[in-house]
Amino acid sequence: MNVLFLLKTLDIGGVEIVTQTLANKFREKGHNISIFAFSPAKNSIEKYIDKEVHIYVQEKLQYNKKNIFSLREILIKNSIDIIINQWGLPFLPIKIALKASRNLNIKIISIHHNSPEANGILKKIEIQLSKTTNPINKLILKGKKEICKQITSKSMRYVYNHSDVYMVLSPSFVEKFKLFTKIANPQKLIVQTNPITIDSSNFHYTKENKQKEIIYMGRLDYNQKRVYRVIDTWKELEDKYTDWRLTIVGDGPERENLEQQVNSSNLKHISFEGFQSPKSYYERASILLLTSEYEGFPLVLAECMSFGVVPIVYGSYSAVYDIIRHKENGMITQPQNGKFSHIEMAKQLSFLIENDIERNIMAQEAIRTSKENYSLETIYQSWFNLFNKLML
Repeated sequence: MNVLFLLKTLDIGGVEIVTQTLANKFREKGHNISIFAFSPAKNSIEKYIDKEVHIYVQEKLQYNKKNIFSLREILIKNSIDIIINQWGLPFLPIKIALKASRNLNIKIISIHHNSPEANGILKKIEIQLSKTTNPINKLILKGKKEICKQITSKSMRYVYNHSDVYMVLSPSFVEKFKLFTKIANPQKLIVQTNPITIDSSNFHYTKENKQKEIIYMGRLDYNQKRVYRVIDTWKELEDKYTDWRLTIVGDGPERENLEQQVNSSNLKHISFEGFQSPKSYYERASILLLTSEYEGFPLVLAECMSFGVVPIVYGSYSAVYDIIRHKENGMITQPQNGKFSHIEMAKQLSFLIENDIERNIMAQEAIRTSKENYSLETIYQSWFNLFNKLML
């Protein structure tokens, strides 16, 4: 099969890492793979992609002749059968793909990598709403939010209607998609989770190899990840568990603010590691904290679980309930009066720290869950079956 991935950029990010992982696996299985990115990357992941994958990078996302002709030339040159549109919300990428693939009999699969009703722009407006007390500003922001929802819904409907298959990452997103897009019977909608992108096949879990370490792994931002909540949680417990430590792996716009939060709270057992390869942290850490306000399918969950790291996750998005069974393979902190409670998460963290036996049982169940449901081989087979079905 000749497959082309369409995406925004090859910069470091969850969608890009999933693309790299799938592209390499498809190539390993004998498919001819191309990647078309609309914008150059500041920190490209190209070096991690199989050398036989064809990579094409444009100047920027625009609906113009240059992008259309460039893509069409690539589609013809590589005899592309299927386009995987990894940018399944904005309408411009698929509009370009449709124009470029005209009369070429190419199938298009579009993927939405977040919960259908949640995105950064909407959350930014919600944050602004929560911070203003001015009634006029509130009215303006509510109107802005409604307009944004309508535009997003319309764009999602457009992408759905012009795709042969539209994917969401969680079974719980199906009803959300129907409600948000007002498509009552979306027959082209399917559920396909992302694979584990870090190989854990050589990892052998033993409780003795696990250190008294809690990790946060991911981008340091406010809009989505809310990492200050991780620090607030640890602040409740640091003096009680002086032989444990919190390690924050990742970088982003909130790093300086978070470091100031740690310093002003006089916390001693927290380290900021910046962007790092996550594998060594997964191998040694015992617990992961994730406090996001919203997510699609967070890769970090399935990946940490494959290394026996027990996750404690804020239950603010529906996909987490597909991944974690509370007190079996991880723990879910429920919203309290609709809001995050660092006290509640601290209670759960305290339980795992103090109960080695329960933590060990959850760790082993987490490994089993991750390998059964999210292994790269399992996800590849699902993709392969879809390819065959589309090309009948």
